[in-house]
Amino acid sequence: MLSPQDSALLCMIFSAGAGQSTWPEVLTAFCADWQSSAALLATPDGIWAQDGPSELVWPQGGAGLRLGRVYTGEELDARGLSPEGWADQRAIGMPVGAEVAWLVLSRARGSFRAVDSARLSAFAAPLAQALSLSRHMQGLAARARRAERIARRLGVGAVDLDAQGRCIGADATAQDLLAQAGLALSQLGVIGAGVRPVSDRLELVQTPDGVFLRDTGLTLPDARVIAQALAISLPEARLARALGMGDTLAQAATRLGLTLETARAYSKQIFAKTGLKGQPALMRRLWTSALTLG
Repeated sequence: MLSPQDSALLCMIFSAGAGQSTWPEVLTAFCADWQSSAALLATPDGIWAQDGPSELVWPQGGAGLRLGRVYTGEELDARGLSPEGWADQRAIGMPVGAEVAWLVLSRARGSFRAVDSARLSAFAAPLAQALSLSRHMQGLAARARRAERIARRLGVGAVDLDAQGRCIGADATAQDLLAQAGLALSQLGVIGAGVRPVSDRLELVQTPDGVFLRDTGLTLPDARVIAQALAISLPEARLARALGMGDTLAQAATRLGLTLETARAYSKQIFAKTGLKGQPALMRRLWTSALTLG
């Protein structure tokens, strides 16, 4: 049966794995429970001490040590793994996916007892699970941030509805789009099927996958990006961008300071190099490709 002290430490360990507390807090709790002077957690993603990230490197020669076994200070010292200045240490290695993490407890005075080693061994599996959970959560967070960046570049934000079709929440991109339009979420009213304009450059659409706000005033990326993507020259890319934004050839020539004859010559080169046939095909190529991601 777990003691209240053990239960509290387990809750803190898994809270850190879920990102709701920190590893320094966990190490501080380990120090208090084991009456240690210092604690070190060497993970595949970095090394932690009670006061935060650590520049210490331990263990440098730990490749030959067995995981799941508690090593004493004497055993660590015999392998050249025990830093000077500690009266005693305990260390245990844990698998974290295909990699390894180590927990090291150190005492400046006195020695650890056998019961300390046994109890440390019992906490190794939960700690390894929490570290694996932490890596998984970090991966999910990284993918979520990447998806949000893509959504921002596409100008698409998601809106949450209640059972009556009223907006009750929005993701960060949708909130930014509403702020740019000078609107509050409550002003969207009850959402029905189909597409409806919300402002001069913002539309709201309900699909089987949810309700979304879309920025209709997006622009194409810089001409340098277009030049690289279409394998055309920079002057040709500037013209391609203007045509892709809806200018006629004459309007694009005026905008870019070109003669109409020069603009025609550039457009012929664009179509010859890309194999596209006319401005509509060029616009489709620019707006339906990954170029919209910038």
